[in-house]
Amino acid sequence: MSAVKRSIAARGHFISEDCPIPHGQLEVFFRIYHEQPISFKQLAQKLHLTPGAVSQLVEGLEQHNLITRKSDPKDRRVQCLEVSPKGIELIKRVESHRQKMMEGVMAGLSDHELEVWLRIQQKLVEQLEKDRANQHEKEAA
Repeated sequence: MSAVKRSIAARGHFISEDCPIPHGQLEVFFRIYHEQPISFKQLAQKLHLTPGAVSQLVEGLEQHNLITRKSDPKDRRVQCLEVSPKGIELIKRVESHRQKMMEGVMAGLSDHELEVWLRIQQKLVEQLEKDRANQHEKEAA
């Protein structure tokens, strides 16, 4: 897995070749996309960062008009982050690049290799789901 992660990271320029933001902000951006609407505090907790660090990362996303701030309907003092229409366009481009890269990787695999890869992914997903359920139980306790 480490070798796969390193190889994908080395191809990061391909994934985000026309992306106006650095890789670190891109990760924060995708987290906002998947969790939206999300408050600064929630984002900081999920990323294991300080609120100040999150503010710095989010500032760049706002400068590029990729996200918007909105008041939380439950508590107007809390600002929540959402991906803007321009941000959605960027997400589609980046995901398209990622898909093309993975298609290229998978094209070179035999049917047997793809079957093994599928079984490995299924086991990984099962374990991650167990881990997530355990984490939710710990948080609820």
